[in-house]
Amino acid sequence: MSSRLFRNDGGRFVLDQANSDLFKDIGLISGAVFSDVNGDGWPDLILAPEWGSLKLFVNDHGHLRDATAAWGLDRVIGRWNGVTTGDLDGDGRLDIVATSWGRNTEYHVDAAHPLLLYYGKLGGGARWDMIEARYDDRLHRIAPLAPFGELLTTLPVARLTTRTYTAYANASLQDVLGGTLQGAQRWEAATLDHQVFLNRGGQFEARPLPAEAQFAPAFYAGVADFDGDGHEDLFLSQNFFPTEIATPRYDAGRGLLLRGRGDGTLEPVPGQVSGILVYGDQRGAAFADYDGDGRTDLVVSQNGATTRLYHNEHARPGVRVRLEGGQLNPHAIGAVMRLVYDGSRGPAREVHGGSGYWSQDGPVQVLGLDEGKHPTAVWVRWPGGSETLAPLPAGQLEITVRRP
Repeated sequence: MSSRLFRNDGGRFVLDQANSDLFKDIGLISGAVFSDVNGDGWPDLILAPEWGSLKLFVNDHGHLRDATAAWGLDRVIGRWNGVTTGDLDGDGRLDIVATSWGRNTEYHVDAAHPLLLYYGKLGGGARWDMIEARYDDRLHRIAPLAPFGELLTTLPVARLTTRTYTAYANASLQDVLGGTLQGAQRWEAATLDHQVFLNRGGQFEARPLPAEAQFAPAFYAGVADFDGDGHEDLFLSQNFFPTEIATPRYDAGRGLLLRGRGDGTLEPVPGQVSGILVYGDQRGAAFADYDGDGRTDLVVSQNGATTRLYHNEHARPGVRVRLEGGQLNPHAIGAVMRLVYDGSRGPAREVHGGSGYWSQDGPVQVLGLDEGKHPTAVWVRWPGGSETLAPLPAGQLEITVRRP
């Protein structure tokens, strides 16, 4: 499966063939975000495929190049749902958060026993089929994971080689499918953990999110300062109900807020403390200060249920920053901002035009205040690399910065 990139040419979207060639046969993409991970002012592209590693395409003045391996993202092979970026360790570089399926599933995988997916014309006809498999320690071979009765329904060819449940229990995938396995494509996942990839400048360091985050699948991931302490936090929308008949629905989550400590580590906040209690099949979500009080609010959508809006009442009010990027980019999508203190700076915040999982956070950013410090300015790096330092008078908690 291939993807395409279209450029906005005066209001018309035109296929960018040169860059689109990079996405040929890239697979099924679940999430995507443009984010300036190398800090040069040009938004890079991060893709979250359903199978494989995250993909990074660095933007060299409008020309994309695959930098997945160069930045070390190819070392973590998983099944991804959503992706976003944010400065979780406060060093001014944008880190990556990628959501997956967690550890509370029927699959328990690791590097030695990855989950495998084979797809192709396995039935010998024109239809494309797929089958999950994994290395079996008892057989010392790759064995199918589907129950025998289910497999016979979808792939009758299996009956030709494995006529009994006993034979199926002792059969490898090659035994079951025979020659039809030749030519099938193979994907694998060595982890199902939700992950943070800390940006070390040219390399990403992968860390799984805390165990409490792994209790349920997650889709949207959003980075903002939810409590107003000057450190970036993370919210995950969770659960997945539409499973197959034999698999119970994944419903162990209720929407999880993780409080950032400013060093890249995250602390799960219980729902009775955060106030976020969403028990349904969550998907998209978004941060925005919808009432203009300087606190970041949250909206969470659910599949087949009501959308929930959470009003932030207890955070310390931060600085509301509105960027004006001009007629062609009024919300300054792709700009990065930081509060400037005497001798230091706060974490970087980027204005995204869609990220997390089929969602878009509000363009007006609320930057939390580091306790005991008083900001003197707002630093902005605009798309293209130019910079602005806008003075912030003492006590002022709202500012509009226009691109020069």
